[in-house]
Amino acid sequence: MTTLFGPHSLNVHSPDRIHFRHTLRLLQAATVGYIEYGTDLTVSVDAQDTLQSYSVELPIQGHQRWESAHQSIVSDQHNGLILSSNIHQELHLSGDCKKIQIVIPRSLMRANLESLLHRPIQEDLQFVPSMSSTLGTSAGWWRMARHFIDEACHADSYLEHQGLASEIESVLVKGLILAQPNNYSCALNKVLQANLPGFLQRAINFIHRHAKEEIKLNAIVASSGVSRLTLFKGFKKHIGVPPMFYIRRYRLGEIRKTIMRDRSNSQISRIAMDWGYTHLGRFASDYRKFFGECPSHTAKHRQSKEPDAIVTHRQT
Repeated sequence: MTTLFGPHSLNVHSPDRIHFRHTLRLLQAATVGYIEYGTDLTVSVDAQDTLQSYSVELPIQGHQRWESAHQSIVSDQHNGLILSSNIHQELHLSGDCKKIQIVIPRSLMRANLESLLHRPIQEDLQFVPSMSSTLGTSAGWWRMARHFIDEACHADSYLEHQGLASEIESVLVKGLILAQPNNYSCALNKVLQANLPGFLQRAINFIHRHAKEEIKLNAIVASSGVSRLTLFKGFKKHIGVPPMFYIRRYRLGEIRKTIMRDRSNSQISRIAMDWGYTHLGRFASDYRKFFGECPSHTAKHRQSKEPDAIVTHRQT
């Protein structure tokens, strides 16, 4: 693990109970797989020890707790972690913790970031360490990653083909950079917005401003300043979905965010109606298709957590 990830110390609470298993596959430079230790332990990394790689992790059973300075994050099936370099950090694992692990070399992360920005970078990429597997764009990244990791760990995996493995590695790394907030997120957003045609940016801005209202296609076309055909071609090329599908996806994403952060126990139906859904049966069906669960299950995930369970600040 030191060779793969970088220098760290391992404090095993009950050495006679350790049962280390690491199932992995090397794509081209990144490594994906599963890891478990079989007993409670603590992994420590000193700030002066520069890690050679980023470790992106999500427990599929058990849990772990990450600590650094005055911040503590509980990581379980709903909340992954990204371990970056040049900070003092500790990772406390429960004995039953088995987790997905994607190890991405710093050089590979830097190369993909520079490719997205079209310029060299000076500072290392630093991610927000907490990475939700149930909310926002990071949830989509985890769904994609889990599929590829599951496939990679089969003996007859199609990822034996190095050309294909290299392409998937690039998708995973660039997707992570775009999905998870980091110190280059603002710069990336400017580049991505600059790459969108003006008519498409006008249409998207119009949709976001009026997403809680009934939006007619003719109004989107008018806001874009181009023909309906040109608008549809632009959405297909740059967004990947038609305008009306984009509206539905955007509304559902905002509804999910509201459900997950709501502390007033608002009725889900009221939240959905606030975002333009008048047919609640259709809303429930759309929600299940997009997120693989009922809205009430999302609310239960929120209610099962203490208010400060994800990120807490300890007093010194």
